Amino acid sequence: MTRSDPAHVFVIAEAGSNWRAGTPDADRAMAFDLIQIAAAAGADAVKFQTFRAAQTYAPDAGQAGYLSGAGVLQSINELFRDLEMPYELIPELNSKAAELGLEFMSSPFSLEDFAAVDPYVSRHKLASYEISHVRLLQAMARTGKPLIISTGAATMDDIAFAMATARDAGAGPITLMQCTARYPAPLDRLNLAVIPTLRETFATAVGLSDHSEDPLIGPLGGVALGATTIEKHFTVDRRMHGPDHRFAIEPDELTAMVRAIRELEGALGTDHKAVSDVEQELATFAVRAVQATRAIAVGEPLIEGQNFDVLRPGTRSRGMHPRNLDSLGGRRASRPIAEGDGIQLGDVEPPIENRP
Repeated sequence: MTRSDPAHVFVIAEAGSNWRAGTPDADRAMAFDLIQIAAAAGADAVKFQTFRAAQTYAPDAGQAGYLSGAGVLQSINELFRDLEMPYELIPELNSKAAELGLEFMSSPFSLEDFAAVDPYVSRHKLASYEISHVRLLQAMARTGKPLIISTGAATMDDIAFAMATARDAGAGPITLMQCTARYPAPLDRLNLAVIPTLRETFATAVGLSDHSEDPLIGPLGGVALGATTIEKHFTVDRRMHGPDHRFAIEPDELTAMVRAIRELEGALGTDHKAVSDVEQELATFAVRAVQATRAIAVGEPLIEGQNFDVLRPGTRSRGMHPRNLDSLGGRRASRPIAEGDGIQLGDVEPPIENRP
């Protein structure tokens, strides 16, 4: 990971389908509540999903095992029909997000959804299962807006195809999101170590779309490995009914996640190793140098272990770097040196030329 300066991690608070509360008015109120929670937590963006069931799954597509195991017994077609976002709600959500200083996002699942979403977003997000939706990917790429591509359930060949498709269509900046297509995703299946591989293989920014229940391990590990974008599902209350609530994090956890990411950004620093300003006091006080262990007279030979040694100088004058030790043998002091003082390059005869 190369970092010339601390980078700002783009945090997406993913509302998913958690805005659905039962009636149009309740849905709008819940969506607004989620936007307010995301803003209060310090996220950069709040994201929804825009789809139509008929344009997503094949007819009679059956039940998803992971959902039926969680007590959601509707067919996937029925579930998606129930979770369809009204197109007319999109501008309202965008306005609410802008009012609170958040970027509004929504993942479209079809070209029609894309047309409804595009006027209201400044970047596009392709959901994992749309990575093979060539026409949707091309439409997103042609806008030239930043494009985020999730890679859950994808192979490297799938990703290579999507990247080539997007770039051939004139895509702007692309961010690939490592993602594990499981809800919730077990921590030991997050595969965070692939983040540098994706970045190096595809020469693009990489992030993490984290479906685990833990608010910190995935996001912080991802950022440490180079993720520049973090996406995490959140909810008002994970006990609520619906497919995305049970693995989503709650408001206090979202706040803690964003705060931890911001603190980690500062902790990562840069890839340049130097003495920092906060280290300067102890770099002078405690790092060893060549110091006199007793008073040394002019002309006295300098002998390690007898009248000088490599010591921590504390508040005394700091001597030469010990890299010059081998050059001291046989030289004599050219000035009186007090006990404890540092022996400088010019304090000996003949003078020592500093070694690099």
